This record gives sequence, C-alpha cells and structure tokens, in this order.
Amino acid sequence: MTGERRLAELARKARRVQDAVARIRGAAVVGEVRIEVAPDGRITGLTAPDQALAQAVSTAHAEALRRAQVQTATLRAELADDPIVRAALHLFAPDDPAPPPRLPFHPTSDPEEVNPYALPTPIRRRYGLG
Repeated sequence: MTGERRLAELARKARRVQDAVARIRGAAVVGEVRIEVAPDGRITGLTAPDQALAQAVSTAHAEALRRAQVQTATLRAELADDPIVRAALHLFAPDDPAPPPRLPFHPTSDPEEVNPYALPTPIRRRYGLG
C-alpha cells in the first residue's frame, strides 16, 4: 500500500471516528433538572422546572465553558507556537497556509445560533430565553 493510500485510509478512519464522537451525548438528572451534553461540552438538551433555573444553568454553563476555552487556548498555543511543531506541520501540510484555529468551533445549521456553545434555539425559546 502506498503512502498516499495509507493517508487516505487514515483520513477515512479519522472521519468515521469523528462522526461517531459527534453523535455521543451524555445525560444526567438531578432533582427536576435534566441536562444533555455533547462531548465538547455544549448543552444539547435542558429540562428544568422553571425559567429562572434554566437561565441560571445556561448562564453558568456559558461562563464556565468560556473560561475553560481560554485556558485550553493558552495551553494549545504553547504547543502550536513551538518551532519543531510548526516544522512538522509544514512537512505534513505544506500547501495549507492557514494557521490552525486556537479555539474549537462547531458550526451549526441554525442561522440564529450566534454562539455554538449556547443552548440550542428551541430550548432557549421554550424557557423564554431568546
């Protein structure tokens, strides 16, 4: 098998794993609150007994996630800025002039979603949050 074919096979495997991970959801129920999250921490489902509680959970979640992303970006920058890592990236992807993104971004098909880590639009609407 040629190197090019091995890389193509690896790319297919990586895509399959990435797609499978994207479908994973974790859910927990505490009292009357049920929350479901994606592996990256986004809330994908939230059920709470009242709007104030749902808003508090949403606000706390957004701030905690923002703080974690800042810390993650700082740590990843240390590795991404290393000259050896840059040389290796150039070796493997010499035609890609764009630098890797510092923070993960998860595009959404919902044009109303400004923050990809916010509660999904239907959940925000259910609790009168926007």
